[in-house]
Amino acid sequence: MDLSPSLITELGSNSMPGAVSEVVRTAAPVKSAVTFLPARLHGLDTLRGLAAVLVVLLHAGIPYMLCPFPYLVWPARDANPCSIVDAITWCSECFIMPVFFVLGGFFSAGMLANRSDREFIAGRTMRLFVTSFAAGITVLPACLCIWALGWMADGLYVPDGLFLLGIPPELEAELYGVAHIWFLQNLYLYCLGLCFVRWLSFRYSHQIRNGLRMLSLDEASDRLRREGDGLPDSQLDEVARLGWWDRWLVSFWKPVLLAAPCALILYWDTRIVLGFYQSFIPVLSKLVYYSVYFTAGVLLDRHRSLLSLHARFGLRYLILAGILFMTMLPLIHEHTIAELSGARRALLVTQLALFAALVTFGLIGIFLKFNRRGFASTCYLAEASYWVYLVHLPFVTLTQVAIAPLPIPAVAKFAMVGATAMAISLLTYHVFVRETCIGVLLNGCRRTKKTEPVIAAPAQTAPLVACSV
Repeated sequence: MDLSPSLITELGSNSMPGAVSEVVRTAAPVKSAVTFLPARLHGLDTLRGLAAVLVVLLHAGIPYMLCPFPYLVWPARDANPCSIVDAITWCSECFIMPVFFVLGGFFSAGMLANRSDREFIAGRTMRLFVTSFAAGITVLPACLCIWALGWMADGLYVPDGLFLLGIPPELEAELYGVAHIWFLQNLYLYCLGLCFVRWLSFRYSHQIRNGLRMLSLDEASDRLRREGDGLPDSQLDEVARLGWWDRWLVSFWKPVLLAAPCALILYWDTRIVLGFYQSFIPVLSKLVYYSVYFTAGVLLDRHRSLLSLHARFGLRYLILAGILFMTMLPLIHEHTIAELSGARRALLVTQLALFAALVTFGLIGIFLKFNRRGFASTCYLAEASYWVYLVHLPFVTLTQVAIAPLPIPAVAKFAMVGATAMAISLLTYHVFVRETCIGVLLNGCRRTKKTEPVIAAPAQTAPLVACSV
C-alpha cells in the first residue's frame, strides 16, 4: 500500500530532538471495517530512552578506561582503570551516535511530511537551535567550572588570579567548545538539508523516480519472489514498488550499505569515533560521517508500513556485532597508543563502520519486535531523554570528582556515577521540566496525566498504520 506523506495527522508530543509527535498515516479510501491501532511505536520509545542512558554511562566510564579517548581532557582520572568499564565505554562510543542520528532522520522525515517547510524549520529552530543555545549558556559554563575543580584536586591546575585563568596549554587545548551539544548542531543542519532535498524532490520528482527505479515492477517482483526470504506476496509486491536503495534497506545486507561510505570517511579521519573534537562550529568530517546515518533514518521513513521487515534480522545483527567487537577492541587500543596506517587502519575502520551499522539496525529490529506495547516506565524515560541528554554532563563529572579519592574499585565508581547522574537528571526533569513551559519547548506540549488515546479509524477508510513516537 502506498502511503501519501501529505496525509499524516499529528496527535501528540515528542521527546528527543529527532522525534516527531504521535502521528497516524492514512491511505486512500477503501471499503473496510473500523480499525483500532495505537498511535505510537513503543519499541522506538524504549530505544530512545535506552540511548539516553547509554550516553550517561559512556561519559560515566571515561575516567576508568584502560585506553582513554585521544584529544579528550577530563576532570578526573582513576589510577586503577577497569577493563570491563573500558569495553563498555568503547562499545557505546562506537554505536550510540549512529543510533541517535538514524532515529533523528526517521522522526524528522515523519514530522516534515506533516508540515510545510516553513513550519518544520520554525519548529526545529525552537527545539534544536534555541534549546542548544540555552544549554550552551547554562550547562557548558557549569562544566567548565567542574573541569577546573577536578584539575585543582589533582594538582594539575592552580588558579592564577581569577578563576579559570592560568590553565596549562595542554589542558586548555581541547577545553572550549560545545561539548555534547554538537549533536544538536549537526541534527539542525541535517533538518535544513532535508527541507532542501524535499524541495528538490517536488521540483524534479519524475526524473528522480525514474533514476532510482532500475527495474520494472514485474521484474522486481519476480526477483523478490526468488530471493524474498519467505515474505508473503502482499509484502513482496510492496517491496517491489521501492527503489533499489530502499530495497537494500529492507534486506539483510543493509548494514553493508551504510558501512561502505562510513569506512571511507573514517579512514580519512578516525578521530570522529576514536577521539574527540571540541569546537564551536561543526566539524566537516563528523558532519559528513553522521549524515549517512541521518539519511538512512530518512529512507526508513519512506516505507513505514514495512517496518516489520527490519525486525527479522535484529538478533542476528547483534550477535554478529558482538563477535566483531571482540576482534575490534584490541585494534582500538593499539590505535589509541599509536595511530594505525595502511592495511591495519583499513581493517579497523571497516570493523568500526560495520559494527555501528549492525548494532544500529539490530537494536531497531529488536525493539520493533519485542516492545510493541508501551509501559509507563519506558514512556516516561523516552519523554525525559532529551532533558537527560542536555543536563547529565555536569552531574556526571561532579560525581566523578567527588568520589575520586574513595578507595573502591573503578567498576563500583562507574556504577555510582551512572546511577547518581541518571537519578538527578530524572529528578530535575520531573520537578522542573515535565509539566512546565520548559517541557513544552522540549517535548512539544505540556504533559498531562491522561492516558494515551486509542485512535479509531472511521468507516470507509483504510487501516491505520502506527508510525511514530
